Parts: sequence; structure tokens; C-alpha cells
Amino acid sequence: MTSFNINCWSKIISLLFLLVTAGVVAGCAPVLSRQLRDEAEPPIPFQELLQSPDTYQGRVVILGGYILETANDADGSILTILQAPLDSRNKPRSPDLTKGRFLVWTRKFLDPEIYSKDRAFTVGGKVTGSRQGSLGNRSYVYPVIEAQEIYLWSEKHKYVRLYYPYYYDPWYDPWYYPWYHPWYPYRHYQRHRHK
Repeated sequence: MTSFNINCWSKIISLLFLLVTAGVVAGCAPVLSRQLRDEAEPPIPFQELLQSPDTYQGRVVILGGYILETANDADGSILTILQAPLDSRNKPRSPDLTKGRFLVWTRKFLDPEIYSKDRAFTVGGKVTGSRQGSLGNRSYVYPVIEAQEIYLWSEKHKYVRLYYPYYYDPWYDPWYYPWYHPWYPYRHYQRHRHK
């Protein structure tokens, strides 16, 4: 093999390595800007924000969760979000880990067909206070976030609860083991013991 071929192959391998590394880094990068993430330090635990939202008025936070409702008026859009903890990319984890709900307000028009129920959602913005609302038959205090940056995750991140109904197979024989020989005594004993 000539030195030209060796050099050529080493450059190709180096280029492939750089492309793969760039793809991995891009795939793991947070979705919100560095400046906003710096402003949100130190993070405020959501439970504390939920208990006294007015205390943190003006603070920048990064929150996420799953859209429950999107409403629009002349001033903009307001979203009701079921909070969920965020991972290193600021992507919401399971809604089963929620600590409550919050509202996101933006001057932009957000189409309810796109910002639809159960879509994963991340927001960075300022705490503007709280809003009294109802949840079922009880009153609920929602922290309100004025959005500076929002990120709507793709449909594949939409949360869907799956239920698997129990299926009964009438031909299932719990004592049948096809790898046992037919005259294996234990199997024979178990099959005839329940007759």
C-alpha cells in the first residue's frame, strides 16, 4: 500500500469520526440557548415555585412537561402544562413524575392543532406571578411563566398511556414443556395430578 493510500484512508477515518462525534454532541445538546440557561441558574425546585410563585416573580426558570390545553386571545396564547422533570437536554421525562401544573403565556399565536394535548413541551422564561384557577371541584394556584424561549418536541415524544388487556388462552397448558421427553416422570406426574 502506498503512502498516498494510507494518508487518504486516515483522512477519511478522521472525517467520519468527526461527523459521528458532532452528531452525538448535537443529539445530546440542550434545546434552549446558553444565555437563558445561565440566567436560570441556580434552578428553582418546582415544588417551591408551586408553593409560593409570587416570591420568585422576575426570576428566570426552565420548566417542561406535557400540554393539557392551549387557549388563544387577542393578547397571545396561554398553555396549561402538566409539569414533568427535565433530563440533561431539557426534555420532559414521564408525566407520572409530575409535581403539579403551571401556565405559560406568550405574545405569539400558538395553533392548538400543533400545540396539542399531550405534546412534550419545554419553556424558558420569567415568573410573572400566579393565577387562581380551578382543578376539578377545588381551587388551584398556577405559577405563570412568560415565555422567552419555547421548544415543542416532535410527535414521537407525545405521551401515550398504553394498556394491555389480559388475554386468556384456553389451549395453554402450564405443565407442557416441549423440550422434555414425553415419558419424563415429573411432567407425567404433574399432568395427571390435576385431572
